[in-house]
Amino acid sequence: MKRYFWLASYPKSGNTWLRLFLESLSHEGATPDINAMAFSGGHAAVRDEFERLLDIESNDLTDEEITRARPRMYELEAQAANAPLLRKVHDAWELTPAGEPLFPIELTLGAIYLVRDPRDVAVSLAHHMRQSLDQAIERMSNPQAMMSMSKRFIPKQLPQRLTSWSGHVESWLEAPVGRLLLKYEDMLSDPEAHFGAAVRFLGIDADRDKIAAAVEAVAFERLRSEEKARGFVETPPGVEGFFRRGIAGGWRESLTPAQVTRIETDHAAVMRSLNYL
Repeated sequence: MKRYFWLASYPKSGNTWLRLFLESLSHEGATPDINAMAFSGGHAAVRDEFERLLDIESNDLTDEEITRARPRMYELEAQAANAPLLRKVHDAWELTPAGEPLFPIELTLGAIYLVRDPRDVAVSLAHHMRQSLDQAIERMSNPQAMMSMSKRFIPKQLPQRLTSWSGHVESWLEAPVGRLLLKYEDMLSDPEAHFGAAVRFLGIDADRDKIAAAVEAVAFERLRSEEKARGFVETPPGVEGFFRRGIAGGWRESLTPAQVTRIETDHAAVMRSLNYL
């Protein structure tokens, strides 16, 4: 039985960027196919995989029953794996209604947790969700916030509990697993050093030249061009583009003073602990 590395983050914090870097690294620094990330793994809440492994129709289950069953999905997946598994995660680290960790500790090799200034997250999230900035800010402060909860159609992903932005960060930084914390801003300012830290944490054998080549391959300009030419499966319907700007501090151009105050008030303790205040 193999075990997992969880690539965890609140949405719009650099998770896809990291996965694309790992994909490029696995192909000697070639520009990755943004729609076929075989090496860097899938999403931990893919509905089709849940149904296949458990041989069950998720539509017949309540949200609580799905959450109870997800650890069984990871056990079955790990039993069939022949190499360590990487999975993108947007869930907060929490216990299921049965009182067990959603992500089994005994199957966990470690977690990379990506974090980003919540003021920038709010701007990016508003674009991604096609919401107003005030709606995104409200969502980030909601301890009951969820993803993939549509009742009009069956989403491709299972329901995922985010909690608030602060709650999400704290849940993973207090989780009883080994972890590497990566800040989005550090990844921008010195990508070779911080992507390199991820490579070492994951136990991947790659020298400095390969890391540099993979960093260059996933520059935002290239990713935007790839998305424009090929489309991107993770871009929500009606959204102009997934790879929008890829900068730090863009919130200064987008948020009103009242919106900045709301975010900084809602998340003061965690922002201060991460040197965002």
